[in-house]
Amino acid sequence: MNNVTGNATVGDDACISGNATVKERAIVAGHAEVNDEATVGGHAVITGRATIRGEAVVNGRAQVSGEATVSGRAIVTGSAIVSGNLSLRGNAHVSGTAVVSEQHHVAWGQFKARSGRYVLTLYMQDEGTVGFTWGCRIGTDLRAYLSANPDYAASGLAFEPLAFLEAFEQANGIAN
Repeated sequence: MNNVTGNATVGDDACISGNATVKERAIVAGHAEVNDEATVGGHAVITGRATIRGEAVVNGRAQVSGEATVSGRAIVTGSAIVSGNLSLRGNAHVSGTAVVSEQHHVAWGQFKARSGRYVLTLYMQDEGTVGFTWGCRIGTDLRAYLSANPDYAASGLAFEPLAFLEAFEQANGIAN
């Protein structure tokens, strides 16, 4: 049995099946599908041929569109945008103002750093690695950068950037 509650809207040729829940002010439209035990809530918008399945959660003001699939226990929240032909799965967590788009593209989000909030940009390099710029820092290994600056981990500032990196790597088929 599926549940559509609150002021949620399911329109066009969208399909809700299994024990999926669409609630609050969420919108599911186009040819989008919400299946299994997935939950879409808040002001989230699911459009195009996007699929939310498994135990995935999309909420806040997040948007999932195109051919994107969010599955497993993946979470997309905040004002995050997931679009294109990609798959977020497992325990991926995309939040804040993060943007994860088509394979081999650039993604950016704004994350808290030691002295404020800075834009973190991830991009594919020719050899298949992920380059980054964060504020005035440029490099090819965000994990090493955060390890070399232990105050990020100690104050919890490394969690969101690393989750963003993992989601980008999954979307682009990069083994960690």
